[in-house]
Amino acid sequence: MLIFQLAALTFTAAVLCLTLKKDQPAFAFLVSVCAAAGVLAAVLHQAQPVLDWLDTWGGYFQGAGLGCLVRVLGIALAAQFAADTCREAGMAAAATAVELGGRILALLQALPLLQELLDCFAGYLQ
Repeated sequence: MLIFQLAALTFTAAVLCLTLKKDQPAFAFLVSVCAAAGVLAAVLHQAQPVLDWLDTWGGYFQGAGLGCLVRVLGIALAAQFAADTCREAGMAAAATAVELGGRILALLQALPLLQELLDCFAGYLQ
């Protein structure tokens, strides 16, 4: 049932944005961002059991591999949301900068996992 509520919210926001766009573009952008944030908040609220399950599984593995992957996924989602918001506002250069920053931060967050993988591979070769 949540998908129908989210679809109704986005449809209403889209109609409102189209109505406001020609006369009040700033309000249209604000409606768009608020609708996107509401959908994102609802989806993240529903994803909490999955995150708890992943946290439980993270205790069974050595190292911080699973936690690292979840952090990288969070960085990727936040960067994509911010970049899409910038594109909606007509700021393509800022969107590109946010995407690049997200990629760099995700790579930096994944470096310990990559180092652990390379250490295991080097140990296997010896």
